[in-house]
Amino acid sequence: MGGASRAGSRMRTSAIAASSLGGFLATARDATDPSINAWVDSIKQRGLSAKNTALEVVQRLIPSGGSVDEESAKHAMDNAIAHLYEMDPATDIFNLTDDQIASLMAYTVAFDVYNRVQLELGRVFEKLKYAPQLVQNRLGQVLDYIIVVVNRSMEKVRAGGVERPMRDIANAALRDALTVFAES
Repeated sequence: MGGASRAGSRMRTSAIAASSLGGFLATARDATDPSINAWVDSIKQRGLSAKNTALEVVQRLIPSGGSVDEESAKHAMDNAIAHLYEMDPATDIFNLTDDQIASLMAYTVAFDVYNRVQLELGRVFEKLKYAPQLVQNRLGQVLDYIIVVVNRSMEKVRAGGVERPMRDIANAALRDALTVFAES
């Protein structure tokens, strides 16, 4: 990826997406913005499944027709929400705790990092002609590792006890995680 700082600048959209998601869901939970309240009410009235609700949230935050980075962030955000539901199927996306929102932000960054790593590793695996099952196994291990590293970075950033804007938290976690990968 070209070093932590270069990768961090290339992944700025990921940090923006994570912070947008965190800010949006905190606002939805706290019911502090009338337009978001009306949107949430309309989603709830439609009785959408958790998956479709997640797609609506992603679509609201990152509309269709974006750049490659925006599409990657959208995919990461969608995977992050799915992962949150996997971890806790009874989750109410519009009533998340601060810890759940931080986890969702970390998952968003982690899945975007994974998307990019997967592209690079895919080329390597292709050249080396590994069996598809082995490739999937290794990519699963990579994803697990990335999630752990990004979650630790998020916890480290949040442990300071100082209230910070969502974007600062997402940027700091991304920067810290990419430093770990650059040193690996």
